[in-house]
This record gives sequence, structure tokens and C-alpha cells, in this order.
Amino acid sequence: MEGWRTALESRGMKISRKKTEYFTTDTDGDQQSTIQIDGLNLKRVDHFKYSGVMVEEDGSMGREIKNRIQCGWNNWRKVSGVICDKRVPVKLKGKVHKSVVRPAMTYGLETAPLRKVEERKLDVAEMKMLRWMVGETKIDCIRNNYIRGSLHVTEISKNVQETRLRWYGHLLRRNEDHVGRQAMEMELEGNRPKRRPKTRRKDVIQKDMREKHIDEAEALDIALWRSLIRNSDPG
Repeated sequence: MEGWRTALESRGMKISRKKTEYFTTDTDGDQQSTIQIDGLNLKRVDHFKYSGVMVEEDGSMGREIKNRIQCGWNNWRKVSGVICDKRVPVKLKGKVHKSVVRPAMTYGLETAPLRKVEERKLDVAEMKMLRWMVGETKIDCIRNNYIRGSLHVTEISKNVQETRLRWYGHLLRRNEDHVGRQAMEMELEGNRPKRRPKTRRKDVIQKDMREKHIDEAEALDIALWRSLIRNSDPG
């Protein structure tokens, strides 16, 4: 850290001692250890926002899912004057939602090891938005499938699954020396803990492939792969 600070400050840049924070994934290590810059201790945190994505020291996705949902609501409010207007056709509202709101909610999730409970939170949040758009509440007893069909919007969890498999197929088609593929195929040494292990990205990918009845060999044909992984919006 001192070498990094010296190199930057020798070129006219300065590292803020108050704003700089750090966290470590070694949660079982020495909790009292600190990192210093110029003799000052840096603040240690358990989560950090990097490139718009919430990263947590234990690898969980709870804060990031809350962040994605909040970003979706922020975009939804920006276009609420259009998508909540009764004069606007329902199909057009669905197009605006898929173009403005959904990308904010799914940003970066193609590489995230989402659990069922986290996918459920995304689906529930999106369904609230869709009901507001068409002016229906749960009291009206209108089924979710009917509302999604009217707006031509499939579940956001299905959209995330498609983007996850699309990115996986992209990596499979890369050369073996590509950094993304090397990271994907990297095997860590040691044994996993005896307690219930955390969900890994490759566990989610394998589940997706079993659900879609596909295998890695089909990823070499990009047109075939994209047709197999597609989760179409309701017609």
C-alpha cells in the first residue's frame, strides 16, 4: 500500500485518508488486522460498492439484490408519467419497462450466483411495478400471468437466466487462454466446509442447463445456443 501511495502521489495524485476503505474475504482470519496508509489506519467495512455493484466480504448477494431493486424503482419513477398513463397502450408500457426499468434491475446479474429466494425478490418487486402500470391491485384478483401476458413481459428471473446462460456460452466459445475462461474453470485448493455450502455460480449454471435440457457442446453453435436458452416474453 505504501508503494502504491508513493507511486501515485509522486505523479500529482493523492489518496484520501478519510474516504479510502477496504474489506477482506478472509472472514475467518485476524479481525484485528489493519491496513495503513502513511501511518493512518484505513476503515474496514463488510461491503463495498464497486462499478455500481455491491460486493460483500462473505460473497452473499443480499445487498446487491436490494440495490438492483432500488435502481429499478428509481428508473420506474422517472418514466411513471408514461407507463402509468391510462391513455398509453398496455403493450407500449411493456416495451418501455423492458427498455428502461428491467436493464437497471438485471445489471451485472449474469455473473451472480443467485439463490431462489433472491430471484423471488426480483420477481415480486417487478410484479408490483407491473400492477401499478396496468392499474390493478391484488384486491382485484387478477392473476400475475394475465398481467404479464397483457404487457408481454416474462418473469425477470427468467430473463436473468437467459443472460446468465448467454454469457456462459460466450466464455465457452473463447480460447482456453482467455482470462474469463481461466477464471471460470479455476479450481481452488482445499475442502469446502461441512455445513451447507454456499451456492456457487457454476452450481446455478448447472441447474439452468438441467432445466433447459442442454449441454456445453451445444454452446459452440452460437445460433443454436441462443435459440435453446431463450425465454420468450408472452405473445
